[in-house]
Amino acid sequence: MASFISASALSTLAGIVSLTFGFFCSIAVARLLGAEGSGAIAFSLWLATTTTLVANFGVPHILNRYMAGFDRPGNPGGGLTRVLLPNFAIPVSLTTIGFAGYGVWLHASGSDYTYSPDTWLMIAVLFLVFSIASVAEAAARGLNRFDETGRLVFIGCLFQLPLVLLGGYFFGVPGALAGYVARYIPQALKIFKYVRHRPADDVEVEPRMRAHGRNEWFSDGMGLLIWGRIEILFLGLYFSTTDIGYYAAGLTLASLVVQLPAQMVAALTPHMGKHHDNNDLTRINTTYQRVLRWITLLMIPVCFGGAAVIPELLPLLFGSEFTPAIPMAIIIVASALATALSLVPSLTVSAREHSSFFLYSTPILAVVSVAALAMVVPNWGGIGAAWTRAAIHSIWLGWLLWYCWHRLSVRFDLANMAKLLLSGAACALAAHLTLVAYSGFVGLCLAILAGAAAYLVSLRLFRCIPIGDVLALDGNLPDIIPQRLRDVSIAVLLLLVSRKDDAKP
Repeated sequence: MASFISASALSTLAGIVSLTFGFFCSIAVARLLGAEGSGAIAFSLWLATTTTLVANFGVPHILNRYMAGFDRPGNPGGGLTRVLLPNFAIPVSLTTIGFAGYGVWLHASGSDYTYSPDTWLMIAVLFLVFSIASVAEAAARGLNRFDETGRLVFIGCLFQLPLVLLGGYFFGVPGALAGYVARYIPQALKIFKYVRHRPADDVEVEPRMRAHGRNEWFSDGMGLLIWGRIEILFLGLYFSTTDIGYYAAGLTLASLVVQLPAQMVAALTPHMGKHHDNNDLTRINTTYQRVLRWITLLMIPVCFGGAAVIPELLPLLFGSEFTPAIPMAIIIVASALATALSLVPSLTVSAREHSSFFLYSTPILAVVSVAALAMVVPNWGGIGAAWTRAAIHSIWLGWLLWYCWHRLSVRFDLANMAKLLLSGAACALAAHLTLVAYSGFVGLCLAILAGAAAYLVSLRLFRCIPIGDVLALDGNLPDIIPQRLRDVSIAVLLLLVSRKDDAKP
């Protein structure tokens, strides 16, 4: 548990840095390029990142799950990354050539286009760099090297924001995309560290490893149709780039909810995989319950309270031009809780080598998602896409929780989860009522304070936090966190804990 908490803390710190810089980049793009430019950037990022999931053929999943088993001094992972190199190098190269070639063809033909040839060339570069970076990051995470990934995230972010500002100001959408490319270059360069050594004699991609990667890759492909911002594609088909920009504003705020827990649970697969290999179901259950509880505890006020203050927050951040985005942003941010929570059972299923579950569940949900969007978006636009997204993600969370409970014997405390939801509702209600009484920036600040106060009081009143969780956290935080900050954080948590049933996980 100690190594998991330490790795999660380091990954979370890196996630906070990445989210902060990414958030400011989104605001900069909105202010510099308007709703239309924001829509073009959102489409470009969606295309590059989602295509990466298809082109890597599940290699990052294999590295994340099995790297540690081959590790040895002087040869990280025993050379497993090098063994898998052809599996992703060939499709990534061909896809990069395809994106770049399309941009060159547009330039040579002089045809009308929604996105300029320069934009397509930058999409090609972004795809290439992001693909390589994702493989290198998976290798590092598989070896529990979260200090390395955190450092590289910070370096990349230092380049990202100024280049987005300068590139967007002087060169528009293609220039802003150069800043996003810079974000992933430091991590991409680390690929040489993991492929330069010859593989050890005993390094072999076993059938179970290939099956794991193939199943995860297939589920990722289906996942693109469920939680991969597929709504952007439908909005692009039936509406303008400006409408994509409005929808992207809500997704930007929701990303603060989804990406942070993704960093927090980055170490969950190798950690639970180790306990699965040891057939230690007790520790798996303990970890599952604690992680699910803390993700819920941290994300509920952001989702529910954040949705309550969006009418004042969104125009303040992105400008009055984005006022039409408010209704869909409220739905997207509130429902992002389901997206965030689904990470925990999903990674648990993967760690326990039940990824075959994804082979039938994700295609079913993908068909439902695409069919629903095809019927809803043409008539109701962004607001319909937001409601569809909320429904699909909630269904997926329920299915995952049911599977873990009934098929893997991995359960959680229903009563505790209900109390956390009530606390989140109290937070949202307090923030909303404050905004009704006070508007503008002052009202926004008061609403945030009122929501936070209501949430903290509710946590203590409903006894949502077992003391065992806080003691486990206190004993396993990494040394990189300053001691004074650790002491203050633990002291605050101890004021909120339930001292009843201390032995509960």
